[in-house]
Formats: sequence, C-alpha cells, structure tokens
Amino acid sequence: MASSFLRRSDGPMWAVSLLSLLAFIVSIFNYVWTGNGIHGSEGALLVVVSTFLLTIAAGIVAGDRIYGWVRVILEILIVLDFIGTAAAAYLLEAWILLALVVLAAIAWIVHIARPAPAPVSNLG
Repeated sequence: MASSFLRRSDGPMWAVSLLSLLAFIVSIFNYVWTGNGIHGSEGALLVVVSTFLLTIAAGIVAGDRIYGWVRVILEILIVLDFIGTAAAAYLLEAWILLALVVLAAIAWIVHIARPAPAPVSNLG
C-alpha cells in the first residue's frame, strides 16, 4: 500500500502545498504584526485569504483525488493565485512572502513539466 502511494505521489505538487502553507503563515504574521506598514490592511487580508485558498487547492491536486475538468480548473486557479499573490506581495513589500510564492510557482512548473507517471499494475 505504501509503495503504491510513493509511486503515484506528486512531489513537486506537495512542495507547492508546503510552500503555500508557509506563505499562509507568513501572510498571517504580516497581517497581525504591528511592526510593518501593512498590518490590518485590506491588501494583507486579501493575501491571507488567497494563500489559504492556494494551500487548499494545492493539497487537493497533490492528493490526486480529483480528475478531469475539476483538476484543470484548480490548476488554472493555482496559476492565477500565484500571479495575484506575487503581485500583492510585491506591492506590499512582503519579500519573504514573494520568495515563497515564486518558489511555489517554480515547483508547480516542475509539476507540469514532468512526464506522466506510469500506470500502477495490481497484477504483482
């Protein structure tokens, strides 16, 4: 059972999920910490929500539980979330958040560019 999970596992997409979770934590910190110029702002709150949604979408795609058009929609929304969150992080001058989003986008590109996994056989 564990070996079939490891063969089907999507490492780059799990990296996107982990990086987006870290970005969510950083965005919450930016929203509540009073030592920066963006705490409590609507833009910082929007980034909190967008990184939370990114974490959920990446986890669903990484879990490999959905197929077809729903998966395609989530993949498109993930890309749009990368673009929007990166732009907001740049404008809010949240450099750590921007770095995490860029790293997650690179991991997503690796996820898309890798060859499709071979089908798992239940014969052996």
